This record gives sequence, C-alpha cells and structure tokens, in this order.
Amino acid sequence: SEKVVPPVNSSKRVDPKTLKTSPKGVQFIKDWETFKPMPYNDSEGYCTIGYGHLIEKKKCANIALPDKFKNGKSKEKANELFNLRLPDYEKAVQRDIKVPLFQYEFDALVSLVFNTGVNFLNTGGAKDGETKIKKYINDKDYDAGADEMADVTNRGTSGLVKRRKAEINIFK
Repeated sequence: SEKVVPPVNSSKRVDPKTLKTSPKGVQFIKDWETFKPMPYNDSEGYCTIGYGHLIEKKKCANIALPDKFKNGKSKEKANELFNLRLPDYEKAVQRDIKVPLFQYEFDALVSLVFNTGVNFLNTGGAKDGETKIKKYINDKDYDAGADEMADVTNRGTSGLVKRRKAEINIFK
C-alpha cells in the first residue's frame, strides 16, 4: 500500500503570503457573520448587509442607503460581495504578519480582521497603535498572540466573546 503524505501546510508553518483562506475558514467566517438580505444595524449600530458588509459607520435609519442596497441583496449577490472583499482581509494578514503560519492560524486571523477591519492589527492596540496580537505573533509567541484576541470584544459584547473564543480555538 502507498504511504499517505500529509499536505505541506499541515506539518509546518509557511509564509502567509502563500496562503488563501481555506474553504473551512470561509465557512467559519460566513457562519459567524450570518447572511442578512436587508440592511441592518450590527452590534455597534453600523449599517451592514449580506455577510457583514459594512455600508456605513452610522445607523441605517440615519443614512441615505445607496441604491444598490435599498432592495436588499440575494444570497448569491452577498456571496459575490463576500468573495470580492475577502482578498482585502487576506492581504491585511499577509502585510502585517511577517512570520510563518499554519493554514488554520491564517484562517483565524483573517476571520478576526474581517470582523474588525483591515487595519485592526496595526491600529487596534493601545493609543491606536499595533495590537499585542500582531507583536506576539511576529515574535513567534503564537499562543500569547492568540490569547490576546480574547480582549477584542467591544467591551464584552456576548456574540464577540463567543466569536473570539472560536477564533482562538481555531488558531490553536
């Protein structure tokens, strides 16, 4: 019988610039974001649609909705929008993390920045500086970097507490 060789990414960390979000990572993000066909206010009161697509950092009632969102989005259109936006978050992780990652670590970080914004790792820390997440991971203290994700909950918003725990579990 032939010897089964595990995929390269499962046995060692690789340059994050060689990674894309895995199908499991994509499903993880979509499951947390959940599909909403009509504009809604997210946990911060920001007008959002589809799979967590930010329309504007104001309540939906306080903005003139762009025509392309007024009648909502089909799941197919929301998927297209998600697929168009995902590379921005992958590039953010690739830009900010300078050390090798396992696929699952990359997926967890993409989920985090998808939820917090492409510049979060650089500006989400103390005094709008880089996060301890970024500092620790780039110092190859991967577990400490992952543990820091637990603090990114908008002052304990329950859904974000649960999401961060899930991201930490995936990362580790």
